[in-house]
Amino acid sequence: MKPEYLAGFFDGEGSLILRIRKDPRYKSGFQIKPHIDITQKDPKVLRKIQKEMDMGKLYQNSSDGIWHLCVYKTDDIVNFLKIVDEHVIVKKDKVKRLLRCMRIFQNKEHLSSKGFAKLKMLWFARDSEANTP
Repeated sequence: MKPEYLAGFFDGEGSLILRIRKDPRYKSGFQIKPHIDITQKDPKVLRKIQKEMDMGKLYQNSSDGIWHLCVYKTDDIVNFLKIVDEHVIVKKDKVKRLLRCMRIFQNKEHLSSKGFAKLKMLWFARDSEANTP
């Protein structure tokens, strides 16, 4: 599957999510779960993406019948973002922002209060603010 096609499809049908939830079991007091979600009414294209990329879980939402391809593994998220990064248009800033967040996540910087604050500030920044080094 060509990166340009994947990026265009993702630009229209995908979401980038960084869920931050209070959880006292974690050192920072928060559980952080990044993931990518691509949705469709027909699972055909999602199955093809899943198979060719060898990543993600495919499931159908029982309440609305919509199919989801969700990517949760850290390395898979980073690989996916690197593939689409040069080609996305609509989600360009958000892809770059999540890539930066994933570096913080991979380096386990988010486990310190300073790193967690950095990750949170980066993720919730407006697009123009997020692209400054």
